[in-house]
Amino acid sequence: MFEYTLPVREFTAQPAHLASAPTTGGAQEPVTDDPHNPTKITIYAPGPDSALRMARRHLTLLHARLAYSDPGAVSRTAPDVIYAEARARAKTLTPDEREEESRFSIHSDDDELRLFALTDVMRQHGELPS
Repeated sequence: MFEYTLPVREFTAQPAHLASAPTTGGAQEPVTDDPHNPTKITIYAPGPDSALRMARRHLTLLHARLAYSDPGAVSRTAPDVIYAEARARAKTLTPDEREEESRFSIHSDDDELRLFALTDVMRQHGELPS
């Protein structure tokens, strides 16, 4: 496992300046320097290609969360709409229905955004630990 650090510009990872270092720890969550205006992201991955994919997915999620919580902060993208619709839907479900949906398989990036929206709502309602 390696720790990859990539510069970020406008929620897009810049692979040209990819820096890496071996790490002895297991998998860890991606980390950005500022979730509202990231300039650097650190990813833990087995290789540079997977690090770039993970960085892109994480930055897409950050952008969607920001577009949802502060609509004027960024221009909306298609993933932002998917996240917002999934979050609105998750709010209408009962806790048992949300728990059931959280067990669905992820087959695409859109499914992953929907699951993040669902878990964000579950955390907001105290159904998951923060």
